Amino acid sequence: MPARWRTKSGCLTCRMRRKKCDEEGSVCRACRRNGLTCIWQSGVESGKDRKGSDGKALVKSPPKTPSLSPRFSALENTPRDSLFQYFAGSILPQLMMPGSPATGATDMLKLGVQFPCVRDSFLACAALFRSSSEQPPPRDALGYYSGALCATRKMIQQSAVHGTEDWFYIQTLSLCIFERAQSGPTCGAMSHVLGASRVMALKVRDTSGTPHDSSLITPLQRMCAAALLYHAATMAFLSPDIGWLPGDATWEQVQQYFEPESDSLFAMPPSLCRQILEISRLARRTPLSENDRLVASDLQKQLNVWLQPLVHVVPGHNVTANDISDIRKAAVLYAMAADILLLKVTQPRIKAADSRVQARVKQIMSILQSDVHGIFWNQHYLWPFAIVSCAVQRETEMLFLLGRLDIMWERSHWGDIKRTRELLLNMLHSRRENAQFASLRDNRSGNVPEPFDYLLQPEGLSNFAS
Repeated sequence: MPARWRTKSGCLTCRMRRKKCDEEGSVCRACRRNGLTCIWQSGVESGKDRKGSDGKALVKSPPKTPSLSPRFSALENTPRDSLFQYFAGSILPQLMMPGSPATGATDMLKLGVQFPCVRDSFLACAALFRSSSEQPPPRDALGYYSGALCATRKMIQQSAVHGTEDWFYIQTLSLCIFERAQSGPTCGAMSHVLGASRVMALKVRDTSGTPHDSSLITPLQRMCAAALLYHAATMAFLSPDIGWLPGDATWEQVQQYFEPESDSLFAMPPSLCRQILEISRLARRTPLSENDRLVASDLQKQLNVWLQPLVHVVPGHNVTANDISDIRKAAVLYAMAADILLLKVTQPRIKAADSRVQARVKQIMSILQSDVHGIFWNQHYLWPFAIVSCAVQRETEMLFLLGRLDIMWERSHWGDIKRTRELLLNMLHSRRENAQFASLRDNRSGNVPEPFDYLLQPEGLSNFAS
């Protein structure tokens, strides 16, 4: 391994992930490959001034990171500001959805410096992660969370908020992330997703009288719109509060923030997230009406686009062919899980043992098993776990999924991971008791519904929640 690959002197993203960093350019290869935001420590350049025997630098030093540069001179050397630096250097890379533009992270940090309530929402997330505990959120994290909410309510009461500001939108999403990250038995993030969707509806309404010009949409706004669709899609299926989410009109407005070619830059493409959200809605409306069946048929056609082999990709926007390949794998993983759910929605009587379901299960398990140290090791890839766990037929497959979640939890202590893990554990015990694995089928008695059947029930998989 070349001497320049040193985690201790690499970018903060690689150091946080405990990965080797090649310190190449302003964005290292590892961050480019995994769709992460590459952040460098304040005042430190990548590739320190190491010199070879000829006195020349071994590695060319790139510019200093924009994220922690002197632009944030408003920060002082206080515990609060140290926590903000911790958020910028160690937490934000974990939160950014793979494929997000690097400028989006910088713009978020700027808003955190400019608006105290946004900054408090960032600090709440940072304090939560710093505790690395299964216990309830620490007092300082809850204090920052409450402070952000109270300050925002006060501004609203004083009519100091129009409702379309970028900072307001960022704060709402940050509070959603805090709720999803905390490890309690319940998650209150849906109310924040609802709030973010209303802000988006107002933003679109304010520009409805002008011609749509995608060039006027900033990378930050596009990133936030993608994040909103991602959170709505991945929470709707597991949440009993799916009815809170707005109707189709709002999500049509959200999609106005994307150009067709920009979809591929996100690991969970916005259009695919929109499809998953609509499939989740249909799952709560079975048996389907005639109009619902038409919607389901159209969704199947849209899913098939993601399930087809990738014929040709054109790198661009600082994204390499390898980056696109990894991002495509993530999209395929989501699309396969969505295809299993849609199959159950359109054919309610189908069982998990059906060959069509098991063909998808085999493909998903193959992707996960082959990805030993790759991209599917963080909270962004939880949603497929919940779907495939309802369909696996062998106990060993269920144990593999649980083992994977155990490692993911130890790495990040992200609350949604713990809740999904508990859900799978309860599902495992239920399937054992009711002989619902292939090896126990001879001992089966009664007509206890399979977890696969719970996919269509109004409360979803909440029966297996702790």
